[in-house]
Amino acid sequence: MDVIKNTKETAINRIITGRIPPGEDLIRGIKEICKEFKVKHGYISMIIGSLERLTIIYAVPDETKKLNIKYSENTIIEGPLELLCAQGLIGEDENSEQSVHVHILVSDRYMRVFGGHLVEGGSKVAATAEIVIHELKDTKYLRKFDQETGFYLFKIE
Repeated sequence: MDVIKNTKETAINRIITGRIPPGEDLIRGIKEICKEFKVKHGYISMIIGSLERLTIIYAVPDETKKLNIKYSENTIIEGPLELLCAQGLIGEDENSEQSVHVHILVSDRYMRVFGGHLVEGGSKVAATAEIVIHELKDTKYLRKFDQETGFYLFKIE
């Protein structure tokens, strides 16, 4: 794979910081903030807080796939959970709809740590989810099917 083909120098246009309140779905809250502040392309540098419930997917072996991996079925972890860290990318899909890709780490009451790809509609904020979003200047993240990997990935333009 040509590393440079998928790389671009960019700059931060602005930073949006906020808080997603109790009861909100984490991804839907991120999308609402992006809509309100008209952020189309950027990255989430951090989210911390707590969740009532988490829904994630994660990589599992599958020798029938191109890279010998696929993603699991939805895994639901009931809380309360400490949201230790989350970060991700904000862009658009092939239909110009907003696409948010977030990786997350949480811990449960026994201090076990769980992590994976956040699934929209399945992760409810408990007390708070404090977030920092960096909007990028002159850069687009476009999520498209990647023939080489067999996954939908962000292409940088």
